[in-house]
Amino acid sequence: MKQIILPDGRELCYELIRKRVKNINFRIKDEDVVMVSASSKVPIKYIEQCLAKRAEFFFGAFEKIKARKAAQEKSAECVKWLGKELPVVVYDNSRETAVFDENECRVFTKDFGAENVQNLIRTARLERFKALCAELNEQVRTELKARGFEPPPAVITIKEMKSRWGSCSYKRGHISINLRLADYPRETVLSVFWHEYAHFWHHDHSDRFYRFLLDLYPDYYKHNNVLKTG
Repeated sequence: MKQIILPDGRELCYELIRKRVKNINFRIKDEDVVMVSASSKVPIKYIEQCLAKRAEFFFGAFEKIKARKAAQEKSAECVKWLGKELPVVVYDNSRETAVFDENECRVFTKDFGAENVQNLIRTARLERFKALCAELNEQVRTELKARGFEPPPAVITIKEMKSRWGSCSYKRGHISINLRLADYPRETVLSVFWHEYAHFWHHDHSDRFYRFLLDLYPDYYKHNNVLKTG
C-alpha cells in the first residue's frame, strides 16, 4: 500500500500492480484505496501526478461506496414480501427503481440516502402488489364463472387499513384490499379476495356466508388464519 499527500493535506492511498499494459488503469478497490495497473516503464512520480489530478473523482467514488454501505445497513436490511423477508441490496445506478424477485429486493439509485431507498422500495412494492391483486381478482372471477356464478363488475382499490384486511361495498361493486397484505403469502391474499367476493351474494357474516365461502374456496381457513397470528 502506498499513499500520496495532496496539497490540502488529504491522503490518497493506492496499490500499484505492474502489468504489460499500454495505459495507466485506475480502479476503486474499496472505500479508501485506488488500484493502479501500469507498465514497469512508467515512473512512480508520473503515476502519482496522475492520481493527484484525479483525486476529486476518487474521493467522490469513495463517498458513494460509503453511502451505499450505509444505506444497506441503515435503510432496510430486509423487506417483507408475500410471506418472505427479502434482503435489500443497493446498486449505484441511474435507473432509480427497486426490483423484487424471489431472493432479494434490488434497489438501483444514485442517491443512497435511507429516505430515498425506502421510497423506491415502497413505490415498487405497491406497484407489484397492484399487479398481484389484478391477477388474483381475475383468478377469482374466472373460477366463479366456471362454477356458474356471474360476478358483478368490481373496482379493486389498494389502500392501507387499520382494522380490516378487506372490505366489499356490494351495492357499488367496490372491493378494497389492505396494502399490508403484501407481507403475507399469495394464498392468504387470495383468501381475502374470496371472502370479499362472497359478500356479493351474502352481505353479512352468517353461517350461510361461510358455508358459501367454504364451498367456493375450501382452503379459506388454512390460509386466512395466518392473519390472526401474523
